Amino acid sequence: MKGVFAAGDCTTVPYKQIIIATGEGAKASLSAFDYIIRSGQ
Repeated sequence: MKGVFAAGDCTTVPYKQIIIATGEGAKASLSAFDYIIRSGQ
């Protein structure tokens, strides 16, 4: 259908889980970095 776009859970992209896992890994690494900086280690 022209002019209709989809994103997120309503798509059928087979590699969506890889992107989600990458984002979650980025969040975890930023949290670890913040913890190290704040704890002075």
